[in-house]
Amino acid sequence: MNFRELIKIKPARFWLFVVITVLTPIAIIGNTALVQLETTIVLSRNLRNFVIISAISLVVAALSYVFINVSQYLITYQAQDLNNSVRDKIVKHYFYDGKKHQVPEMQNRLTNDLQMVNENYIGAIFNLLYGSVMIISIIIYLIMLNWILLLTICLIVAITLVLPKLIEKPLQKANQLISDNNQVYLDTLNDWLQGLEQLRQFAAGAKLFSVSQLASKKLEDANVKQTTYTKLLNAITGIASAIFGLIIFLLSGLLVKNGLLEISALLVVGNFRFYLNQAINQISNARGQMKGIKKLVKEIDESAAPVSHSRKTSSVAPATIKTESLGLKFPNGESLTYPDLQIKQGEKILLTGDSGAGKSTLFKLILGELKPSKGRVIFEDKNGKEITPDLRKIGYLPQDPVVFPASILDNITMFNDKLDNKVAEAVKEVNLSGDLKRFDKGIDKELNLDKLNISGGQRQKIVLARAKVHDSDIILIDEGTSAIDQKATMDILNNLLKSKATIVFIAHNFNEKMHDLFDREIHLVKE
Repeated sequence: MNFRELIKIKPARFWLFVVITVLTPIAIIGNTALVQLETTIVLSRNLRNFVIISAISLVVAALSYVFINVSQYLITYQAQDLNNSVRDKIVKHYFYDGKKHQVPEMQNRLTNDLQMVNENYIGAIFNLLYGSVMIISIIIYLIMLNWILLLTICLIVAITLVLPKLIEKPLQKANQLISDNNQVYLDTLNDWLQGLEQLRQFAAGAKLFSVSQLASKKLEDANVKQTTYTKLLNAITGIASAIFGLIIFLLSGLLVKNGLLEISALLVVGNFRFYLNQAINQISNARGQMKGIKKLVKEIDESAAPVSHSRKTSSVAPATIKTESLGLKFPNGESLTYPDLQIKQGEKILLTGDSGAGKSTLFKLILGELKPSKGRVIFEDKNGKEITPDLRKIGYLPQDPVVFPASILDNITMFNDKLDNKVAEAVKEVNLSGDLKRFDKGIDKELNLDKLNISGGQRQKIVLARAKVHDSDIILIDEGTSAIDQKATMDILNNLLKSKATIVFIAHNFNEKMHDLFDREIHLVKE
């Protein structure tokens, strides 16, 4: 999200922005020159020329106001287009990098971080360009007035450019602190608000309020800290520019007294003093903001970097899944150790075990969602050759099935129209047909994740149908029918277990009939 990317997003618009921004201070200083000319004409009592120059001055002043608003509109438009492009790259990066990302982390990167860059980097480009051209215009005009004023201005500009370095590092840390604490705040909301009903049930609102207030206070403190450093920078540059402006005004008066400057020039020095103060503030603040946000820009660029997603995988599903000395250690010090397991092609396995023995975690290790602390998961083809699996061949039904705000049909096919002809049979096999008849639009019903317009059991059936239509050769089911009544569960299992797919099914509550449907049982023990 650097300067080059800002230009590339739409070069014609960016260069139009540059031209109009350059013309703005030129028009303002040009209007000041006209004011000086008006003063000379007044002293000569030439009414006709005064009216003409006044009319021209009015037109130039109006143009400067138009220019400044148009240029700000163009840079805002350019920034929003860049944001859209960067968001698209970040989402693709998250999709293809194969890493586990927390939702609040991604939300923070896609919203708050981009907003901070817009305000402190892209927005500063206008101020930097505008202020620089303003100072150049003033210098050029002063060349025509007096070389002593010119040298004084150059010295002032040099001193001013050094001022942002005084608080560059503290401001950079403050910007990073806002990003970090905003993510902590989002994490806190995500962790606690997902259990809002439980908190209500046990009247534990006080705990919710305390943790959310603590996280909010940290975010507030970070924003206050950033504002403090920003205002400190403004104060330093403001005081400096006021002192420098006064020096110029006093110097101009001295030059007029000594006959080195026309008296009409003295009348416009006040304008120069104001514009110089403004330009110095803009340049100093812009440089300070851009340097302060530099680290965050680098992080966003890393999040938006393209990720190679062409990996060598076997075109067929693994015939055998093995675990070898597999273990996982959690950050809190707890650990899981698994016996060496072997799951052969076509087997129907009931996976049971103690609570906390790692049944669901085993699935995540197989799917690569978690990396083992020791040992490994091995995938072999029918000839016993180790392969890198195509994970699309493995269907997974987690405890909380994932569905999307789209039609039931799209949720089953996962937006692949070529699979539409397989849906009817899959719907029948997972006992979803009766549910669809109760929906006004049947299989075309749009799911509303906010209003929860389907039951937990229906969600599980949809995801089971998804695994079926995608011809998953291996299906891992984690309490996948827990929200479905026992009779319907037996019907679904009978249909699923008739298939050629390898099925591993986790269940806590199962009867003898259910147990007999499987080829064998693997029981995990918590050590």
